[in-house]
Amino acid sequence: MTVVKSAMGTSRTLRGKLGDAFLLSFPALFLCLIFDFVGGAVLGKNWDTIMSYFPILVFIMPGLMDLRGNIFSALASRFTTKLNLGLIENVRDSEVTTQIVMAILSSKIPLIVLWVVGLFLVHNLVQDVIVLLMVIASAIFIGVILGYGTAIITIIPFKKGYDPDLIAAPLISSLADLITMPTMVYFALLYLHHEDAFYVLSFTMLAILIALAFKAKFQKEHKRAFGELAAIIGAMALIETVTGGLLVKYEKIINAVIIVSVMWPSVNDSMGNFGSIIAAKVSTKIHLEGVEAVKSRETLYDFISLLILAPIIGYLTNLISMWVVVHYIHRPARILWNFVLGFPFVILVAMLIGLVVAILADKYNWDPDNVAIPVVTTLSDVIGTMFLVWVALSVI
Repeated sequence: MTVVKSAMGTSRTLRGKLGDAFLLSFPALFLCLIFDFVGGAVLGKNWDTIMSYFPILVFIMPGLMDLRGNIFSALASRFTTKLNLGLIENVRDSEVTTQIVMAILSSKIPLIVLWVVGLFLVHNLVQDVIVLLMVIASAIFIGVILGYGTAIITIIPFKKGYDPDLIAAPLISSLADLITMPTMVYFALLYLHHEDAFYVLSFTMLAILIALAFKAKFQKEHKRAFGELAAIIGAMALIETVTGGLLVKYEKIINAVIIVSVMWPSVNDSMGNFGSIIAAKVSTKIHLEGVEAVKSRETLYDFISLLILAPIIGYLTNLISMWVVVHYIHRPARILWNFVLGFPFVILVAMLIGLVVAILADKYNWDPDNVAIPVVTTLSDVIGTMFLVWVALSVI
């Protein structure tokens, strides 16, 4: 008999939802904001170097950051569902290891898709092959950290009595950004300054990838999940080319309004995080109670409680980015009120996408755990980048 467990952070009243939002979601979202500014600061400081030597990296970077976050946020959603159903209990369970290996292997799909598309836009085959080594090496290293990090972020809170859906997706998505962007930038710098060390490290990572591939032993359900995830991630990688194209097209404007490049990881990640919280909660509810349970006041209360946090996160994003630009990049910066006032509206769009995609996935017999978060975070990335380009254009 299946055992269904429950956790704190599942209040059904508006007051309870507000309490969950401020006590659980807000600390996670704020911590994610801090994580994201590490990546934003690294990108802003090295923007000219990356554009000069490795323009294809700028093209594929948005997709690689976002889709790695997607893959492991979806992994967090699957872990939460399995925890609630009593199918896993601790990090050492064999099911946990199998799911992690599946996520690491699937993270290579967007890498190849984005790189191939980038070949048609950036015509320097030698540099493009070097960038491929950069992203493959970083993907393997990051995948191990994110895989076990996801297990810890979901399993430990659940065992302590808290709802992982409120914190896991935002934390793992931002952890992906925290690690991914600096890793790729510093791999690029390693190649420029210590080429031999770069090749040794890259081929060592390739050997690890081959070893991990031989360890993957999927059952029928894992093969189905991998197929769903591969199809979604591949499609999302193509959509992410829009984001990369926007960055390349407007790179001079973004460099002129440098605060936008610093805010970019945080804005896109925050949108994806808000949407992912809704998507994860709806997905868990569908698995436990059926899709009809989503059509309730409880879902509306989830929206209201999270939307109240949006203006706070938006203002803090602008405030922290000002500090980074002034004290780290040593350029002037100010509050951008069109950004602050527009931020809650793009957050609302992201949450609505998370709700609709989870419901549609269930309707067409796809697992919402594998579909909803990748779709919402990818579309949020595109919408967020368009929003920031508009902000930059309005400032100039």
